[in-house]
Amino acid sequence: MADARKTFSPVEIQRDHQGQMRILWDDGHACLYPYAQLRKICPCATCRELRMPQHQAPANPFQVVTTVTTEKVHPVHLSAVGNYALHIDWSDGHHTGIYPWDMLRNLCPELLPVTPDHPTA
Repeated sequence: MADARKTFSPVEIQRDHQGQMRILWDDGHACLYPYAQLRKICPCATCRELRMPQHQAPANPFQVVTTVTTEKVHPVHLSAVGNYALHIDWSDGHHTGIYPWDMLRNLCPELLPVTPDHPTA
């Protein structure tokens, strides 16, 4: 039976676990996160704006995009943000993303339902 709690906390984070980030959660689940996936879903304001369809956001003539993300991106530094999130500095120079624990937990590939969009390995 699934744990009824809505908040989970990491007890261990491994930055480089076979090319992925591994988080062991306090309920015993271990989740592996591909680096490229984490970088693509960066929750910072700039990245969220870049992911918005063009018709939703007015063009910003002063916006300068300084990084190009590739599949080879990897975290160079991790740090906790209080008791609620993880800050990641990326190898492509991006360093403003703060990933809340609940967001990371909800993205856990091992906990996602099996659907055509999320097949099992």
